[in-house]
Amino acid sequence: MPNAHSHLVLCSDNGERAARRRRDRSFQPSVIDGGKQAASVLGDNPWIDLLDVIDLGVVLSQASYLALLGASLAVLRLQLDLPDPAS
Repeated sequence: MPNAHSHLVLCSDNGERAARRRRDRSFQPSVIDGGKQAASVLGDNPWIDLLDVIDLGVVLSQASYLALLGASLAVLRLQLDLPDPAS
């Protein structure tokens, strides 16, 4: 099996300090600067992104509530021996 190359992913904005630390050590990993790229991917307004996350939470809550309601109605239907309305 060939030697696998190690990659250090730097997720902070302080790249100069990390570069200085790298020169001080004998191990020289290749650095993929992931922090700055992730910041540039964000939208123009972080409030819009926050509202999207909140909307997703509301949708997931509604879906969970409807699933629980459906399961509860199915159990009640079985307990009361009512016919299935889909049939």
